Amino acid sequence: MQPHNRSLGFNILVLSLTFLAVTFLLLALLWPKAPASSNVSADLTQYIAKSVGYQVVIYQTGRSDPVLMTGVDIRTLPQADQEALEEGIPLQDATALAHLLEDYDA
Repeated sequence: MQPHNRSLGFNILVLSLTFLAVTFLLLALLWPKAPASSNVSADLTQYIAKSVGYQVVIYQTGRSDPVLMTGVDIRTLPQADQEALEEGIPLQDATALAHLLEDYDA
């Protein structure tokens, strides 16, 4: 091989390896992280119930977008519940969320 061809081949190899390294780095950074526990279940998910306008809205902990717009009008709830919803009511799991929705929908 001539020196020029070796240099071109080496540059292509370096460029390919750099591309692969950047691709794997981006995948590692952007890929969703698995929970530390190997027992993954929906019960590990936490929620927060809040009032937005006059409606009860459910957020998943750590996310800014709502997971559920309930349609429950907070003006129909007792004052203590309205105040708690202004602060945000933490819900430990899907069962707690279901109970809260049952209580507010009744």
